[in-house]
Amino acid sequence: MNWIRAGIFAVGLLGGLIISPWIPGVCIILLSLRWRAFEALFLALLMDLFWSPVGHLPFFTIGTIAIVWVLEPIRREFLT
Repeated sequence: MNWIRAGIFAVGLLGGLIISPWIPGVCIILLSLRWRAFEALFLALLMDLFWSPVGHLPFFTIGTIAIVWVLEPIRREFLT
């Protein structure tokens, strides 16, 4: 099961670096739905460093914190 978690993180990282910043967003949602994913926050921080212009808000990080906060009760109710 951990290899799936690592695979989703790797797809998000490589997709964000090479293809588009939307792929990490999908991976962040997938990670947050299934696990308490510290990888989602790490991925969001990396995407903010790579894609955000200097001086702007860290949208990926703020969005990931909101997603994790909203999806935690859903994940806890249905998956544990």
